[in-house]
Amino acid sequence: MGRLVVRLVAGALVALCFAACLTGGTSAAYAEGGKTIAEAPELTFGTTVKGELYDGAFYSGYSVAFYSASFVKGDRITIRTKSSGDDTPPCQIIYLPGADDLSVGATTPILNPVDSSRDGAKDVQRFEPAPQDGGYVIAMTNADIFLSGPLQCLDAPSGRPFTFKVTVAHRGSGNGSDKKGGKEDQNADQRTSSGSDGGPTRVVQPGQSLWAIAQGLFGGSASIAQVAFKVDRLWQLNADRIGSGNPDLIFPGLRLRLK
Repeated sequence: MGRLVVRLVAGALVALCFAACLTGGTSAAYAEGGKTIAEAPELTFGTTVKGELYDGAFYSGYSVAFYSASFVKGDRITIRTKSSGDDTPPCQIIYLPGADDLSVGATTPILNPVDSSRDGAKDVQRFEPAPQDGGYVIAMTNADIFLSGPLQCLDAPSGRPFTFKVTVAHRGSGNGSDKKGGKEDQNADQRTSSGSDGGPTRVVQPGQSLWAIAQGLFGGSASIAQVAFKVDRLWQLNADRIGSGNPDLIFPGLRLRLK
């Protein structure tokens, strides 16, 4: 009888532990955003995050979920979002360092988006380079302050799950010539040639990014905004031949159009 009681107790403990693990796993997997900035969890770049909007938690009654992220000056940020079913995906707002629950609102300084696209339940938003090191706040929300027409997110529902991923590429990453200049930059310029249509082209070297290529075309005399514009132009010209669907992912050996 004693052994039977021990076995029953042990079995009950195992069942309780198993249930607790399942519950904890679900919460961790969803990594729900904060209803306030003070509650915002820290994001891991390149990881798919699941969340849902809190109804009426933002200014003027919009829905929101807050997340925090640490960026360094020059980081180029892309956020890819996917909603559930036929739901409208939420928009993304990135607040500059210093935003808190007392100051957040329509006039709080933000990182401006440079490109937005949507395909049904999926959207992609890219932002200008981060202007400074620090802790930024990302608001997933239906407070649409940027987009219009079919890109609008005003209909993004609260209480419905969505997923998103934040990726970061640092300006000049992956190419030593961006830091050293001089001879290596000259060698990079010498790799420019003409394509079959007579226009200038560039063969992607191992470790290069579109940002590094665009920066090299200016010879180090351009502003961040100019380089960012050139990166967007290179992507528009070469998205099909790159084939990754991601301007931060290009492959050595590809011949890119420059104009």
